[in-house]
Amino acid sequence: MSRTTMTVVVAGVLLVAAALAAALAAGTTGDGGGAARPVTGAAQSNDVSAPSDVRVRAADEQLVGAAPARSKGRAVCGRPALRSPWRYAGRPGPYRSGTSGLPTFGRPGTDFPAATRGAVLPPQDKDYQNWELSPRTVYYLAPGTHRGSFSASSGDVFVGGWADGVGATLDGGYTRPVAIDSNISTGEQPGVTIAYLTIEKFAPPVDQTAINQTGNSGWKLLHSTVTLNVPGGGMFAASDNILRDSCLTQNGQYGFQSAQTLRGDSLTGGPYNVWVENNEISYNDTCDLSGLLDNPGLGWRNHNPVPKRFRNAHCGTVKGNGNQGGFKLWGTNGVMIRSNWIHHNWGVGGWADTNNANTTWTANTITDNENGAIWEETSYNFSITDNWIARNNLTDGPGNPNFPMAAIYISESGSDSKNAGVPTCAMASCKASGMPGHPKRSVIAANTLVDNGGGVFLWQNSNRHCSDGFDGGCTLLKGGAKGPFSVKGCEANLPGARINRTTWRGEVTGSPPQDYWDGCMWQTQNVDVTHNRIDFNPSHIAGCTPKVWPACGANGVFSQFGGPNSSAGGGDVPTQVTFAQGNRWSHNVYNGPSTFYAWSQGNHDNPVTWTQWTGSVSKGDRCTSSVSRHGGSCTGPFGQDAGSVVRGVR
Repeated sequence: MSRTTMTVVVAGVLLVAAALAAALAAGTTGDGGGAARPVTGAAQSNDVSAPSDVRVRAADEQLVGAAPARSKGRAVCGRPALRSPWRYAGRPGPYRSGTSGLPTFGRPGTDFPAATRGAVLPPQDKDYQNWELSPRTVYYLAPGTHRGSFSASSGDVFVGGWADGVGATLDGGYTRPVAIDSNISTGEQPGVTIAYLTIEKFAPPVDQTAINQTGNSGWKLLHSTVTLNVPGGGMFAASDNILRDSCLTQNGQYGFQSAQTLRGDSLTGGPYNVWVENNEISYNDTCDLSGLLDNPGLGWRNHNPVPKRFRNAHCGTVKGNGNQGGFKLWGTNGVMIRSNWIHHNWGVGGWADTNNANTTWTANTITDNENGAIWEETSYNFSITDNWIARNNLTDGPGNPNFPMAAIYISESGSDSKNAGVPTCAMASCKASGMPGHPKRSVIAANTLVDNGGGVFLWQNSNRHCSDGFDGGCTLLKGGAKGPFSVKGCEANLPGARINRTTWRGEVTGSPPQDYWDGCMWQTQNVDVTHNRIDFNPSHIAGCTPKVWPACGANGVFSQFGGPNSSAGGGDVPTQVTFAQGNRWSHNVYNGPSTFYAWSQGNHDNPVTWTQWTGSVSKGDRCTSSVSRHGGSCTGPFGQDAGSVVRGVR
């Protein structure tokens, strides 16, 4: 159908689950922000605000969703939450707990009960070495600009003051790579707290950060601004780290990343029990590691997506490596991403990339990012619920016009049911904190998507597996690297693996006998896409026309012809991911001419019709005919979106 053909089609009956609706309390959502001062160079306070041309979208303040939505992430940058409650501006030196205007410490009920001493630091140019700092000490940075860095000791607190409209700023002058870290030669320094500080203008290299580069556990970033650190990122979130009520904005690569840790998870080896809540994460990747864009239809050739006013002259020459955006997770187990406003990042808003497990994304506002809002790639056990997601992938989308560029993009990820699955985080702190896990099914539910370059898309690369030469590690199944599906195990056994074309599961082969077909591949499986609302108006999106951007507005599931070894028929993995891996759409609402892609990237019948997308699988052959397997064409039916409603189809 044409883009302008408007109809109302119902697949079954729209049933909004009463339990789900009851669980989602009514509230408003918002981009937040409003018109505010631009970022200033010297930062006289903790207030770092969005550019003056960024304003709240009225539609983002309305109730949304297939069920009532809760309040989402809101503005933090430049807001009173960043202003320290401590107003001392007097003499420097040691102080006793209870001194007026300073944080209390040392007893239950004080501001920092684990600390044993306190010291006031005046604004000056000084780098504090580890031997100069005592463990479990509250270091109060008096209002003003502190030019220097800190090598923290265990249990230290670095907290800023506020007086006469001026906060405490730790400034690296673009000459220091690190703001606050530990000296690795002295061992791990856990339990450090950073609060009410602006940390700016440090120069971490690409893939490094200004805060906690070493990856110490138990660090907290609270009520702080991390900005203008280039060309790397703001902070490493290691095991048991908390980022809360903070502003991470205009950093060269990321706001933060979670990858490096001195205490690793027993399964993934990376950070575990990480909490990211109530932050504003915006305008990161100012050094454009996402790379230049081309799109003849929009007149783009070597187009830099970062506007000139955001480009930082201290980036130097960087080589785009695909690792950038609001934040990125690597090898984590148990991460909570809750109630954040993630917006205007170049790259992806939030990206879980490679062997993450049990990531929860809930109640976030994710808007206006260059690429998608949420990516899950070669990862396990995720939950994406109750998020407001608007205007993402409007820049990168036209640069890749024939591939679905979704707001929520799932790539070789889900919850395994073939090889014993991936468990919830087993670390003691995950259990103590109540970190949720999602081992049975991954879920994308009760989200509202508005005018994104695409909706929800499930993709599985048929050629991506252990020992493929692209990924250095292997899957997390049956113990990960300690089990049969190690790189060595897959190198030896995957060439002889086979799929059963009746059950569409791998057969037991090799030594030791295992299902190496499914165990050595990262698979998109057991994902529920349900009770979401997807509003899509192509007239609101530049270039969203069949000529310039054919895949604009796409949803669906597919792979491509290929496979993990020579026994694979070209259509095996497309049929697996589409029909046999438990991926289900249901009870969604589509307002506008969304499209649906299925089975194979090269399917000549894509986008398929709503009737083909929703029709009973029993009326087709699961794309196994010779026409499909040799000609690359299949019309299904695909058996998706039971109980869903679409208003306006192409």
